[in-house]
Amino acid sequence: MNMTAIMSGSKKALNGSTGKILFHVFYFGFGIISANATVFGEFSPFGMSAAAAVPFPNAVFSAIGSVIGYMMFGKRNFRYAAAVIAVLAIRWTLKDIKKINRLSIYPILVCALPTFATAVSVMSVNGFTAERVVSYTLETMLAGAAAYFISRTVIILNGTKTIGMLLPQETVCIILTGCIGILALSTLNIGSLSIGRIFAGICILIAAHYGGVAGGCISGISMGIVLGISSAEYYFLGTAYTFGGLMAGLFTPMGNIVSSFIFLIGSGIASLQAQDLKTVIQIMYETAISGFIFAVMPKNTFNFISAVFALNKTDKNCEGLRRSVIMRLDFASKALSGVSEDVEKVSEKLSKIVTPTLESVYQKSIEKTCTRCGMRVFCWEHKNGLSLDDFDGINEKLRKNGEIQSADFNEKFKKICCRTEEMANSVNQFYKSYLSSETAAKRIDEIRNVVAGQFCGLGDILGEMADEYENYEVFDNPLAEKVIVKLKELEFMPIDANCRIDHMGRMTVETEILDSKNKIKKSLIMHELSKVCGRTFDMPNITTAFGRCRIILSERTSFEVEIAASQHVSSSGQLCGDHFTYFNDGMGRMITILSDGMGTGGRAAVDGGMAVSIMSKLVKAGLGFDCSLKVVNAALMVKSEDESLATLDITSIDLYNGATNFFKAGAAVSFIKKSNRMYKVETPSLPLGILPDVEFTRTEDDLHSGDIIVMLSDGALYTGDDWIEHTISAWEDKPMQELADFINDEAVSRRNDGHDDDITVIAMKIA
Repeated sequence: MNMTAIMSGSKKALNGSTGKILFHVFYFGFGIISANATVFGEFSPFGMSAAAAVPFPNAVFSAIGSVIGYMMFGKRNFRYAAAVIAVLAIRWTLKDIKKINRLSIYPILVCALPTFATAVSVMSVNGFTAERVVSYTLETMLAGAAAYFISRTVIILNGTKTIGMLLPQETVCIILTGCIGILALSTLNIGSLSIGRIFAGICILIAAHYGGVAGGCISGISMGIVLGISSAEYYFLGTAYTFGGLMAGLFTPMGNIVSSFIFLIGSGIASLQAQDLKTVIQIMYETAISGFIFAVMPKNTFNFISAVFALNKTDKNCEGLRRSVIMRLDFASKALSGVSEDVEKVSEKLSKIVTPTLESVYQKSIEKTCTRCGMRVFCWEHKNGLSLDDFDGINEKLRKNGEIQSADFNEKFKKICCRTEEMANSVNQFYKSYLSSETAAKRIDEIRNVVAGQFCGLGDILGEMADEYENYEVFDNPLAEKVIVKLKELEFMPIDANCRIDHMGRMTVETEILDSKNKIKKSLIMHELSKVCGRTFDMPNITTAFGRCRIILSERTSFEVEIAASQHVSSSGQLCGDHFTYFNDGMGRMITILSDGMGTGGRAAVDGGMAVSIMSKLVKAGLGFDCSLKVVNAALMVKSEDESLATLDITSIDLYNGATNFFKAGAAVSFIKKSNRMYKVETPSLPLGILPDVEFTRTEDDLHSGDIIVMLSDGALYTGDDWIEHTISAWEDKPMQELADFINDEAVSRRNDGHDDDITVIAMKIA
């Protein structure tokens, strides 16, 4: 499992009173272990550091553990126990002063003051000497530094960052805190073998496996220095572990067994500088045990550590190219959006110039009828003659009947004009042309709006692509080459591949291969590419188009979703107007799409199926929901002259952190059962196919393990939704398929108006 899953899953599991008890137990144990960590064979200040650094609600338990630790292991160090009690008293006194508690220097001072005060008390009894003053001062500084590192580690682990996101300073804090634990374990023995040194050897081999020579050297230096200062007897461990880690990293490509053997040989050779052969043999035994444990460990156990070393592979040229692509995409997005605005402005101006009006109908009729008439001057230019206002009386009849008769003109018109019959015929002729032009203008306007919307939609697509690439901080080109090689070994024909790491430290592998006649085994690709990348991936998302396959793998998530659906077809027909699909998009999101076509039967089935099919293909291809909505809406509007309506209801669950987004376009209410409380997702919105500008209404929520989501088509809501809400609220730990079937059957049985409708129920549970 990756680090994201470990940290996120742990937080979900440690909610409530049980979690608090487990934290108390953990910090109690940490206090005992910290008190046992000794440097220079004499000083053990780390129990005081733990009491000063852990969160205040757990400080009492950590302090008790530290006191017990100081009393155990044959030390009987009452001075340290008294200092721990003083640390706890200071923290209790100042716990309500939030401003002081937030200071980075606070745990340092809280730990250092009692440490040095008790040291002064001891020296006042035993006498002040230069050696003692220097020693106790160094101990005080060491205690304060350890308190700082522990406090920072607690903050980091309680945050939302994954290991891939950590800054170098944050990684150092975690490593140094871990070294305190190794230092404490180094004094715990099985026979004559040290548990701490065995554990240190395993850590060095793991770092060498994922970080190569650099990882082996860095971990060897860290572990060697820490264990070397624990006692003068083991001063040589700094050299032994450093050389052994370097050699292990160098031979990592040859496998775990070879790497472990080389680590044993390298550290053994460097250990020969020790004077005591018995100590050297002891270290060899411990190193051999470390190598054996590492060699038999499952290969993917520590894949999350690779994120630390992957971030060091950033290529400056690659980063520059990434920034250039982002800027180009962003600029193109704005330019296309500008084209859309220009089209709309020009169309608006042209419509004022060329759009036909009833006045133009009358004007053309006058020109045709009166041009050759000798009475024209008398009729139209005389003071009391005719004007266009005299045609207003026929507007209503013309629109109502589609034509007029000569008798429909007003009395003044009939008295003056001697060609009323001919004038009526001209009006009827030009009015028919006017109606045809008006219909064409409306259709052109619809198409123009669709085209303008497509420009805008294309701009949004490019904008989303720019935002997506902005979130990816590292593109690992060497690793992408390894992916291509592995795909060739699996007898595929890869076109290209990329491995990218986002700002959350999660890796995504995207590759494109030629469509193979052989069946693509998702499990095989998942396992093989997990080995290549040193990560644990979920099942890949595979999309096929134009003879090519797009394969996306994302790291294994913290959550899973149990999902089930149940449908009822209106009047026991063959075609259902409701369509749905659900899939993992390859980016760690479970996406469920439900569409309800207008009416029932074949027509509704076409509209609903078309909406779901296009939306799912676009989302799988990497487009955002808002951009995809515009494409689906345009497709429904232009697919035929008849009106096509369909709703869209989308639920997107981020399986890494439980963040859930609900997108609705004319869709029915959805229900959430969260922490045994019920919530409705009900937002007003228009369905697709009506207007060129359609938007989702969006709702967000954070869900956890055990929460339930139920999506419905409106056929299930004919008799209201109170009974549905009560059913979900009272639902115990039973399969989601039973819940979906129950709501579906109950909705059918409750309908008593003699009519029927399509019903779809989708039930999901976070696990």
